[in-house]
Amino acid sequence: MDDRGVARRTVLVGGSPLLGLGIAGCLGDEEDEHALGNPEPYVEVRTTSEGGGRFDPGVVHLVRGGTVEWVPEEGVHDVVAYHPDTHGPRSRTPTATEPWASGSLQGGESYDHEFETEGVYDYTCVRHEEGGMAGTVVVGWPEPEGQPALEPASRELPDAAAESIDRQSDRVRELLEEEHGRE
Repeated sequence: MDDRGVARRTVLVGGSPLLGLGIAGCLGDEEDEHALGNPEPYVEVRTTSEGGGRFDPGVVHLVRGGTVEWVPEEGVHDVVAYHPDTHGPRSRTPTATEPWASGSLQGGESYDHEFETEGVYDYTCVRHEEGGMAGTVVVGWPEPEGQPALEPASRELPDAAAESIDRQSDRVRELLEEEHGRE
């Protein structure tokens, strides 16, 4: 691991119990969520087979040109954009962006992707999609209207994945509408 994650961990470890309670209260049962509303240039997302599979954190917020690195903690995973060219019935990425797909990943391997275009991106682990393993990347501060990833999830997706996407989209939409003054 490099120094990019050290400062955040230091703050989290050294923070007071009251700060921890405040953060947990804001996140509800999404305790693993990244600091949505605080875009970063780099975020590491861990993948696990726990509970049917999950990304941790499930939602990340990047600056334009930021990078996400997916790192498997256990099991075999992949990271695939919801896009007709890679996986899914319709695109859940910004218009005119290229989809991505990692191929199989397991312990000791990782996959990173740089996000140049502002917008909201949904992705999944195809192997664990039935269990609801889907994630969201927010890049910059896009207008929420016209973002394919903020539309209701297609019922052509597995129920658990659609529920995960819709839950994440609600949080992202709320943040972006607040940022753009549309509460």
